[in-house]
Amino acid sequence: MARVIHSTIASLIKNSCISKADDVFLADETQSLTGKLLWARIASVANQLFESGFKKGDVVAFYCTSSIPQAVTFFACLVSGIIPCCLHTRETNERNRKNIKFIKAKALFSDRDLSDQAEALIKPNSIIILSQEFIKIRIEKKLATDVAPSDLALVLISSGTTGEPKCISHTQETLAATAEYGPYNYECWSDKDSTIVIMAPSFAAWIHTVLPFIFIQGRIVFCSSFDPSNFLQTLEVEQITLAPLVPTIWRKVFDAKPENYDLSKLKSVFFSGEPGSDNLVKDLQKKIGLNVITSYLASEGGCASGVVAGSVILSVKGQAASTGYVIEGGQIRIIDPDGSFENILPDGEIGEIALKSNSIAIGYFKNERLSEEKFSNGWWRSGDLGLIGQKGLLYVKGRLDNRINTGGIKVFAEEVEACLLEHPDVQSVAVVGVPDEKWGQKIIAHVVSSWPELDAEDILDYCLENDLLPRTHLPKEIYFHGELPTGPTGKLYRRGLND
Repeated sequence: MARVIHSTIASLIKNSCISKADDVFLADETQSLTGKLLWARIASVANQLFESGFKKGDVVAFYCTSSIPQAVTFFACLVSGIIPCCLHTRETNERNRKNIKFIKAKALFSDRDLSDQAEALIKPNSIIILSQEFIKIRIEKKLATDVAPSDLALVLISSGTTGEPKCISHTQETLAATAEYGPYNYECWSDKDSTIVIMAPSFAAWIHTVLPFIFIQGRIVFCSSFDPSNFLQTLEVEQITLAPLVPTIWRKVFDAKPENYDLSKLKSVFFSGEPGSDNLVKDLQKKIGLNVITSYLASEGGCASGVVAGSVILSVKGQAASTGYVIEGGQIRIIDPDGSFENILPDGEIGEIALKSNSIAIGYFKNERLSEEKFSNGWWRSGDLGLIGQKGLLYVKGRLDNRINTGGIKVFAEEVEACLLEHPDVQSVAVVGVPDEKWGQKIIAHVVSSWPELDAEDILDYCLENDLLPRTHLPKEIYFHGELPTGPTGKLYRRGLND
């Protein structure tokens, strides 16, 4: 594997700030910072933390939305060896208290308008409010950093949408690799490029987007909340070149009349988080921009493990569900889910996706057993099922957790969902297996429709007429909802459907 330029994320951040001295680096709804001013504020916050008794190796929690104060403080932790862990603001108080106790957070950084919720999680004198007053330059002395590539740099909490959340350990070195390999996933390499960040810092997508743009010294625009019309207006006014969203959110943007906005500056229209479909790719190209890109990214894997497909791949009929090829320097295997990393399956056979790259996490925080089970010699087994197609393309088929055994036939929930989404009136869908005396498990679909008159028979007939699914894979029951349940990160919450 290729070596990264920077051995630590700390040196990468400092170098980029110095290089982008007089140009705007970060912006949000209230302010913007040049590289020079950004580094000065990062150093100021880091020194304030040291003077307040924090030291290298301390773990601190964040409970906030995306903004310049959050980013400055987060970067100050990275460059000083203090370890940040971002909590999901949509998680229950009980779970967040449990996570704070588990990571032994020395303090909680919170937005001012979230301070009441923060006080419910930790004692008030341990809360630090992120604000303009906190990040302004107060200390003149130079920041002294002493971090090593192998130092723990970030604890990242996974979504927990299919099981208990895990705390993922990333080092200075693995974060630097995510920053430097990230541009392969977005086809953005210029310091003239810009991106919009609507996701909260608790999302792995925040790291996967922000750190690569710090590396290329592009411009990052933070938004503390999401509204489809405001999103489109920001793309137009800020002349954004990379727009990254998950498919569920892109479908909301489609309804906000994107044709009324000037999106001509977009170079890359990005989606991830779930497999694509022909309809999604066509809609993105028609309504947003021609260069559509997807990447298979994971919290544990980082950007150097990305498996990427651009419009050349996605526009070919039958390939919209592909995630493409692993980027330069990364490695991928399809292995027997019940075997070792050496039990590699032949192309065309569905197995567990395993990845290796410079950005793979070092394990799970304070969980040696799970770390030994999932990580070995730089490889990580994802728990995702997939296959390598005839052209060497990766197709993600779902989670091991989401296999449905119905009448002795193994059906992947995500595969059924992708086919149901081909129906033009199906806006979103979730498929689960429920216990059944006759079938062992029966396939149940939960649908959000854009047409009130749509019924189950319409969907099933469409699948059969267009040869999308064999009869054995068709849902036995279909329920219609106004919306589907989501977890703390906004992803589909399947356990909520089972409940």
